[in-house]
Amino acid sequence: MSRAILPIVVSTGCLLIAGCEPLTADELGHEAAAIHSTAAEGALLADGVARGSTTSPFVRAHAGELAAAADTSARKLHDATVPGDLRGRVTRAIGLATRTSSALGDLELSPSDARGATAVEARLERLADRADRLESSL
Repeated sequence: MSRAILPIVVSTGCLLIAGCEPLTADELGHEAAAIHSTAAEGALLADGVARGSTTSPFVRAHAGELAAAADTSARKLHDATVPGDLRGRVTRAIGLATRTSSALGDLELSPSDARGATAVEARLERLADRADRLESSL
């Protein structure tokens, strides 16, 4: 029985060790691009709500998926080993991902509120722009 567990323990240990490598600027750039894309797509979704051209079930489902993607980016960055020269940018990226998720959560909770969607759209456009600027700075 213990022989069957050994490969699992060894592979888990390797994954843990591999996960300890410092985050690179390229990896942060990829996450910033993902945050930008998520916020921009969320802004398009909010625009559809504001114009009355989407259904509530679709908005609820898609906003939830996008919020989960933003949360995943925030978790990845939060759990990364960050070198000193990237700490400020990583903190900004985590904040952008968290605020993107929050805005998408608002859209998910009120999928037919046109006025609220207009405000969410503007928030997401600003967040997408900030994520794009962060990505460009790397």
